[in-house]
Amino acid sequence: MPSDRAPTLRLLAAAGTGALLAASFLPHGAPALGWLAVAPLWLAARETPRWRAALRLGLVAGLVMGAIGYPWIVDLLHTFGELDLWLCVPLFVVFAAWTAAPLAAWTAMVSAWTGPSRHVLWVMPMVLSGLWWSWPMLFPFSLAMGLAARPEWIQAAELGGAQLVEVPMLLCGVLLGEAWRARGPGRLRLAALALALPLASFALGSWRIASLAGETVRTVAVGLVQPNIPLLWFDRPAKLERLREPSARAEAEGAELVVWPENMFPWSLNRPFERDFSDDDRVLRRHSLPTLFGAGTAADSDLYGYNSVINMAADGQVVGRYDKIYLVPLGEEIPLVDPEWAKGLVPGMAHNFRGAGPGRLLVRPGPAGSEAPPIAFGPLVCYEDVLPAFARAVAAQPGGIEAFVNLTNDTWFGATAEPWQHLALAQLRAVEHRIPVLRAVNSGPSSLVDRAGRVVASTDLRAVSVDAPVPPEHLVVQLELGRDTASAPTIYARGGWLFGHVCQASVVVVLALLWRRRRR
Repeated sequence: MPSDRAPTLRLLAAAGTGALLAASFLPHGAPALGWLAVAPLWLAARETPRWRAALRLGLVAGLVMGAIGYPWIVDLLHTFGELDLWLCVPLFVVFAAWTAAPLAAWTAMVSAWTGPSRHVLWVMPMVLSGLWWSWPMLFPFSLAMGLAARPEWIQAAELGGAQLVEVPMLLCGVLLGEAWRARGPGRLRLAALALALPLASFALGSWRIASLAGETVRTVAVGLVQPNIPLLWFDRPAKLERLREPSARAEAEGAELVVWPENMFPWSLNRPFERDFSDDDRVLRRHSLPTLFGAGTAADSDLYGYNSVINMAADGQVVGRYDKIYLVPLGEEIPLVDPEWAKGLVPGMAHNFRGAGPGRLLVRPGPAGSEAPPIAFGPLVCYEDVLPAFARAVAAQPGGIEAFVNLTNDTWFGATAEPWQHLALAQLRAVEHRIPVLRAVNSGPSSLVDRAGRVVASTDLRAVSVDAPVPPEHLVVQLELGRDTASAPTIYARGGWLFGHVCQASVVVVLALLWRRRRR
């Protein structure tokens, strides 16, 4: 090709990687594209003689991925931050550029590598995963989250977490890119090896899913309540009725316990909240089942409160509480500066206290007096279910847990791709620990993810607003329980999570080799 066209073609190739990654993401993506995604960027980086130029290629790939895959950030800033659109767009560009930094560093390292190709091919996918999970992000996500649409492709998470799902996918792209550069029989060998990776992953994943069928010991019917409460809606009695009415319907359909979403109780509860109200404000006014629900809680003497999960038994007694630990920056926690000063600048911001540690909630299904054995739930609030290390800490508590329960309000993001991407990341947590995940989400999708990472039941995502109200919904799901994380921890929980640190160590090794060669 003419040399004056080469930089433009490389930029287009880098943009192609960003587009392929975004096109593999949920809700409408094609997951198979994830296996091909890094091939164009790899090819462009290997053909770029200067690492600084390659750095720009990675930045372009990340910016394109963000622009296509994460436009909901603009809606978030506009709705939640109450910022003008002219300010939201440049802030979104900053967010996309920050997210692109690991890709930029990776392409620079690929370009700077002058050693044998047979070494770099196998190491560099681990380097990219190591860079990705080392970089601090506001909304951590896996480059392979699109593969959750075909759960057969994410079963390796049981062994090494999200990184062991990512690395084969990235390796496939690297091999395809190198096959394009190769000549003769080597090209066919590389291409065949690349294509064997998704096929082998799918076959092994299918076998593993089939092997899980006999693990179920008991099944419990759970009612997931989706109240579809609009943001900034202050009719407290109406909000409470949107929680009660679908709970009553779920009980009539055979539910044995009920889950409400994050922080949907219409007012803050005084700490310690020990028993249901005795008047018209009763949580259990329309149903008589144990209920997990999200609420703000605060002591009279405290300036700020907590984002809490309340475990209320069928007789109205509060038998457990979990206070959220990982708070959304600016939305739930204002770091570094005085919260009152910051809230004066941006009224949409809020500040809460952090909880003390992971929670374990024991819920006895059925009406008051039931003798059914309790279920040990591991509560995760909002985006805590996208944090692998925290989910692992929840699962590692003494006595273990039998299921994760996630209470979420993704209404801030509107009817965008974010709630579906959030669900995809929760699927990885189910596979990592081989336990189901219950998700009650204010405006959907509320869902049950089984131990194989499959979404076996789900509501739709709703666009809710004060001007266009959507009726409340519920979903009665059959929660299959078969193991607890104490007596049957996965390989990932036992130490497979260290694979992520191996990937991070590979970054250090490659940087050291590059520095050594540069010195020579």
